[in-house]
Amino acid sequence: MKSLLAFAIVTFFAVTIVMAVVFRDRRARDTLRFLRNVAYGYIIAIVLIAAWRLWLS
Repeated sequence: MKSLLAFAIVTFFAVTIVMAVVFRDRRARDTLRFLRNVAYGYIIAIVLIAAWRLWLS
């Protein structure tokens, strides 16, 4: 089951990147931009949680 989910995620990213780069699809570029912003938010959240744990310990 995990391998199927991983395969689906990799396929989604591959198709989206191909659509954004090769076909210059605006919706695909917007999706990649959104995912980039989500990744930045996730990284910031991890850093803030680490700082919070350091502060409390």
